[in-house]
Amino acid sequence: MIRHPDDTTRKAVLNVFAGLVTPALPATIQLVKQSLYRRDYAAAFDSPDKLQAYAARWSVARALAYLDMISDGSWSPDVARAFARPGPLNVACIGGLQDPETYPQTAPSAGLDTATATPSAGLETIATATPPETVSNSLDLTLLDFAAWAPIVDSLYAALTDPARSPQLRLSSSSLAVRCRQQDVLAPLSGATVSSLAEADIITVLFTAGELYSQSPTATTKLFLSLHAVTKPGALLVIVDSAGGFEDLDVPTRGSPRKPATASDKDTSSRKPATTSDKDAGRREKTGGVGGYKLGFLLDKTLTSKERWQQVASDDSKWWRASAYPLDLENMRCLIRVYRRNNDD
Repeated sequence: MIRHPDDTTRKAVLNVFAGLVTPALPATIQLVKQSLYRRDYAAAFDSPDKLQAYAARWSVARALAYLDMISDGSWSPDVARAFARPGPLNVACIGGLQDPETYPQTAPSAGLDTATATPSAGLETIATATPPETVSNSLDLTLLDFAAWAPIVDSLYAALTDPARSPQLRLSSSSLAVRCRQQDVLAPLSGATVSSLAEADIITVLFTAGELYSQSPTATTKLFLSLHAVTKPGALLVIVDSAGGFEDLDVPTRGSPRKPATASDKDTSSRKPATTSDKDAGRREKTGGVGGYKLGFLLDKTLTSKERWQQVASDDSKWWRASAYPLDLENMRCLIRVYRRNNDD
């Protein structure tokens, strides 16, 4: 069983990330924040210092949130059982523009009683690791991202497996295998990436789906549709994103050319109310052949319309409140979707 995280476990997660905090960090965080505001991800993640700043500032809250969500069943009983069962657990973390949050959390289930899994998401997964007292899992974690997260992941891994760490909070290096693959998930997937997805028991897309759709609706839809072909029956797909952060995603309708986004397109106050029919429940007014959709509706429509995936958990507004930390952490309101891959017959 997965044990509900106590204050000691949460503090241990915070301490893993606290090692990334340096005096120069606030200035670097501002540079990263400016690039993220412009959605210039290449600039936001173009140096080790910026990756470290991002992990220390934004991955912490997500790691703690994922830890709580796994242990309280928000990611479905299926996910909780996967982390608690004996034997190895393979997790692939998809981040086209990803971060290191998952790493700290999934680690808890690899010999841990609590856990989760993005590279930033990957970082978050590992930081929450606790040693195996009632769980005998080993965790094999693959982090897919276009940025070079390996040095940051190595730093968190070292903190988790540090012999000087309390035995109750130290993770055995034999219970966790981690690899980072630089992969633009909106481009053709490499053979190694496909193999990782094929072996995965759980695939996570954490705070990434909305940005992927914003970058390329067509390529993102193609990515999600392709997952059925490369995953095994019973695999779980966990998607977490900002609730309300992507309420009006523009997706070209069939047979219509893609219309460049304009300032007016993003002004939802000038749009007509969304329709209420079952078919268009998540859709807003169509403008110039481009349909505006809510993220949750778009995910459900893409993944479940042909019965290739079954939805096993859904929450459009999951609240999580932050703990104390050297840097201010925001509370979060998240959208959660968990799907199980159906059999091929």
